[in-house]
Amino acid sequence: MAQPQPRRGGDDQPRAQGNKGPGQSEPIKYGHAFAVTGELAGQPIAPRDAAAMRSAEDSVPGVQVPQESGGGFSAAAFMESAAAYNQAVGAVRPGQASDVAARQGINVTQDAVPGGRIVTEFVAGQVVGQYAIAEAPAEQDGAGAKAAGDEGGAGHDDAGARGGVGAAGTTAARRN
Repeated sequence: MAQPQPRRGGDDQPRAQGNKGPGQSEPIKYGHAFAVTGELAGQPIAPRDAAAMRSAEDSVPGVQVPQESGGGFSAAAFMESAAAYNQAVGAVRPGQASDVAARQGINVTQDAVPGGRIVTEFVAGQVVGQYAIAEAPAEQDGAGAKAAGDEGGAGHDDAGARGGVGAAGTTAARRN
């Protein structure tokens, strides 16, 4: 019968407080979850940080964060979970904010692009989330479609008949 082999390096010895191994609780820091650098990367995600991000997301009119609309990523939702975990392991106190986030702030911006908007979420000036929101196409009623055709809308003009460049389908037909 095989005997258990002795372990090398004293693996059965308790680990030092600063050298936490698997199964031991370590706080979730910004650098673990987001592509951030510097002082922010080493800060644990705190409850007030999460609340500030939720407030910032809620302040952008018309934005429905992806996770809450059925998919994607929400920095606030992740931060809320991380802060709750950090609080449970004793890394942060209820209502605590991380130093860097408190000094430099948390905000959400949106930029208009063709067909929608780009929403960017920041903690201490560093991006922690970015996603696109598509605008719903405007619906046309029958009268609107008719008016577009009568006024030379795409594909409804007579440029192809005159030999000019019309809609893409018209141009392709003229080159044959």
